[in-house]
Amino acid sequence: MTAELAWYLVLCVFSFFYCFLNKRTPFVVVTYGIALFYLWIVRNSGFDYDMAGYAKYLSSTLDFATASTYYTREFVYWFGSGYLYEWIRDDVTTLWVIDLIWLSLLFYAVGNRKQSLSIPLYVAPFMLVFFPVLMGYENVYRQLIACMFILYAFFGVRNLFLAGIFGLLALFTHNASIVYMPLLYLFAVTKGMTKPRLSFFHKGVFSSLYLLMLGGVYYSSLADSEFAKSSSTTGLPLTYAYLMVFMAMAFIAFLISNFNFNRFLKNNISLAYAIFTFVAFIPALGGAQAERIGMMLLVVIVPIFAMNLDRAMKTQSERILMRVLFVLVGIAPTFLFSSAFNFLTTASRQIG
Repeated sequence: MTAELAWYLVLCVFSFFYCFLNKRTPFVVVTYGIALFYLWIVRNSGFDYDMAGYAKYLSSTLDFATASTYYTREFVYWFGSGYLYEWIRDDVTTLWVIDLIWLSLLFYAVGNRKQSLSIPLYVAPFMLVFFPVLMGYENVYRQLIACMFILYAFFGVRNLFLAGIFGLLALFTHNASIVYMPLLYLFAVTKGMTKPRLSFFHKGVFSSLYLLMLGGVYYSSLADSEFAKSSSTTGLPLTYAYLMVFMAMAFIAFLISNFNFNRFLKNNISLAYAIFTFVAFIPALGGAQAERIGMMLLVVIVPIFAMNLDRAMKTQSERILMRVLFVLVGIAPTFLFSSAFNFLTTASRQIG
């Protein structure tokens, strides 16, 4: 057993342990430290697939005036990571410092006392072992970082201006983050994830943002880089796997809503948005790009869904059961698919 797999299992244990807790505890700080140590082990275990490319580009000297549009339109990551590397001068440490940044955003967004009391405690460690997030820090890195900026915009701040700032950071980390823009607008004008009752003006703005989002995501898939042209390097047919996850979540939400569509929308507008958007992109973008859009939508939707699921349970025993099942489903693909499991068990890998 590799150290990477061993510490991944430790985080799995913490996720199950937190399923039995309701109140915030000092264990959150302990879990944060363990997660940070785990990511240090991940970075020192070599680089898989796209991560090898990210490590290689750290030492590239990019000039904003002469760089291609692929880099300038996502300058937050490309130039930000380059500046960090110039200061640190080590690819492993640089990527770990970036890990520290997005991990801090994640834990504060879903685990802080003041802003996110309604998000169950187990979500914090669970997000580290959740299959799409694992794919993020092992392979599709910029998408993951952008997702964490969006999570922080939703749950880490209550100031709309700051939420907008983090939304822009996400957009210029990975342009496909534009997929969240209409959802952020709904969150702002309805003061939460509830069924929107919008004026004609707000409906017009939302429709315009949605059309802009569709065009923006398609445009972001046309970059002149090996990253944009890459397919599913994990070797897994995840597009329809993610769709099945969305449909399973929708079925559970309908079941909890007693198959009342209006009640379903009232409590799960973000899930309905994610499903409709993901289905719209599958034929337009093809497998690899649609897969990554699905990954980005899932990472942000899951904490909201876990929160709604917890609220729907009437007793503590029901909550615990659903939490445990949710964690099991979230980590199962890591152990069921050899290509995913190999991320954690392969000791000799590409070094940037």
